[in-house]
Amino acid sequence: MNYFNLHNLALSDTGFLFDPSTGRTYTLNETAVFIVNLLKQEKAKEKVLDALLEEYEVTREQVERDFLDLVIQLKEMGLIRE
Repeated sequence: MNYFNLHNLALSDTGFLFDPSTGRTYTLNETAVFIVNLLKQEKAKEKVLDALLEEYEVTREQVERDFLDLVIQLKEMGLIRE
């Protein structure tokens, strides 16, 4: 997975995401902000999942589902690519 496009995005702690290349803005929930911040640091999927498990009281199945859902949404928005 190439998260290259994420490096150019501005992300606030409150979930405001701005893509300066297109001028588009997005609003992310707390979990999505947590994930995107890790992806911007080029953390591998397994490291992101482990961090989610440490941060939130959820099952591995739930963090995998949340991660994959967000990745799909980011792809659809053109913010990441395979």
